Amino acid sequence: MVIQNTYTRMLALTNLRLVTALLVSALATSALPVTAGANDTPEASAPIAVTLPLPYGQNIAQNCAMTAMTAALEHAHKKGWAVTVAVVDTAGQMVALSRMDHAHRASPDFALAKAASAAMTKRSTKIFSDALAKGRNAILGFSDLHVHAAQGGEVILQGDRIIGGIGTAGVTQTQDREITLIGVAAAANC
Repeated sequence: MVIQNTYTRMLALTNLRLVTALLVSALATSALPVTAGANDTPEASAPIAVTLPLPYGQNIAQNCAMTAMTAALEHAHKKGWAVTVAVVDTAGQMVALSRMDHAHRASPDFALAKAASAAMTKRSTKIFSDALAKGRNAILGFSDLHVHAAQGGEVILQGDRIIGGIGTAGVTQTQDREITLIGVAAAANC
């Protein structure tokens, strides 16, 4: 009886994983149009591809990650915002992270999740945030699959290759994204 219950549970878990994978696949291949808001800053309303059909390149070098992170932190400091900025490689593994004084305690986890989501899904977390805002609540179930539905995670490119991701957490979603895009721009010069 115990063996049958364990087998039934394993089968149910396998089926749940399969359904989740199918839902993520459907989400990843569906077009989620993104439009900039009327009150967005120029940085925060940058155009976003639904998905980047670009290949992964070499992982971001630490000096480039530090350049991106430093630029983002300097922008946040000028604005008076206390945030955490994280930079990850193409596998979502941390390369650099800094938490400013007075940034909330959960911000490192959020920044890492946003950066990893962008790098591993090849898309801005704004895509998921906008989809959630439009009622696509299924996105909330994909957190274990590197989908983070809050703005502030962006892909870092070197030429036409994805080399990592950067994420910011600590202020509003729009402000997090503004800071992150400063880091993306700085990384483009590495």
